[in-house]
Amino acid sequence: MPAASAPHILVVDDEPPIREALTLALAGSYVVHAAATGDEACRLLRNQPIAAIVLDAILGDEHGLDLVERVRTLSHAPILLLTGHSTEELAIRALRAQVSEYLKKPVNLHALRAALVRLVQQAEPPPDPVARAHRRLTEQFDLPYTTATLARELRVSERHLRRRFLEAYGKTPQRYLTEARLKRAAELLRRTAMGIEQVATAVGYPSLKTFSRSFKRAFGLTPSEFREGIGQRESQDPF
Repeated sequence: MPAASAPHILVVDDEPPIREALTLALAGSYVVHAAATGDEACRLLRNQPIAAIVLDAILGDEHGLDLVERVRTLSHAPILLLTGHSTEELAIRALRAQVSEYLKKPVNLHALRAALVRLVQQAEPPPDPVARAHRRLTEQFDLPYTTATLARELRVSERHLRRRFLEAYGKTPQRYLTEARLKRAAELLRRTAMGIEQVATAVGYPSLKTFSRSFKRAFGLTPSEFREGIGQRESQDPF
């Protein structure tokens, strides 16, 4: 069994014997995920921190190189293409598709392992997505972020981002965003003469009704009551 910190590899091949053989061959060094179709591969990329992809050139009726464009919307992991044909045309297509390397079938396992070691080691580790998410939610909380849209922007899975963010900051990205918006709203209500609807828009709430409901849930007062100073508890930060 590989260590929990081992890189995650995605094997994409529509032939069960090859897929299983590659999974077994790599399982000692990597956490291996396997997919038979492009849709399965994309689903795994949305939910796993994949470090490198081993991709068959032909997936049934789908050419592996045609899948690369879809993959690149989800991950920048290096791609190792497996092909039964090595031609100049294929090499040109692979280069244009940003494939890192390709190997001929039948696969030499020693060459495959060596190539993966190279690709995983040479790949520049991306900036910590959790720190980037925190910075965006702190500095750009007025934008219409959700955990899903933030995860897509940072090219990580939604589940991975939510779990890591919770570990780092003790709350989910969505909860952190809500609190950041409401803190800023309270500050604007205290210190400016902006209308309540203007405040709602400034902190990322397109709906005044939703803003008022969220604000009262947090502070125990409506935005109007908060501004008017009804009850002095408004000065206490509920977060």
